[in-house]
Amino acid sequence: MSENLWYCIKTRPRQERSAKMALVVDARVEVFCPLLRFDRARRSGKARVTEAMFPGYLFAKFDYESQYRIVATTNGVSHIVSFGGIPALVPDTIIQELRASVSAEETVEIPSRVNVGEEVQVVEGPFRGIRAIVTNLLPARDRITVLLELLGMEREVEVSAAAVLPDVKHPMAPR
Repeated sequence: MSENLWYCIKTRPRQERSAKMALVVDARVEVFCPLLRFDRARRSGKARVTEAMFPGYLFAKFDYESQYRIVATTNGVSHIVSFGGIPALVPDTIIQELRASVSAEETVEIPSRVNVGEEVQVVEGPFRGIRAIVTNLLPARDRITVLLELLGMEREVEVSAAAVLPDVKHPMAPR
């Protein structure tokens, strides 16, 4: 008797979305690929980006016996994750809990919060591109003070809270 179960799929680098679409269209399997949307510092300033919550991985629900070959050879898929030759099953409860934490678009919005003592990058204004340390939060005015090194001297400067971003590549990465 065949049964559709959840499996962890390793994708090719940065191909989570294309692998998801190919699995849905070509292999006709249910796919879950939670995403994170957050602000990232770019040379041109602040950019809103969307990345996979689990970079390089997604979850697919299918009958392994009858569909493993088509799933494993789908465009964007590297392989079905297995341990000791046994495919890694993902319990339904884990998928349900993850789905409960994301929006209908399978996306979690991550606010750009900074904390005192944290290193940030200034992404707007005259100090754009400079790294600084947050020294004070001024929430009533939506501003912060940062410690900048300018011309060999340290100066404390007040800037808009929206003008800085924490120096983190992925919101779930360790700080």
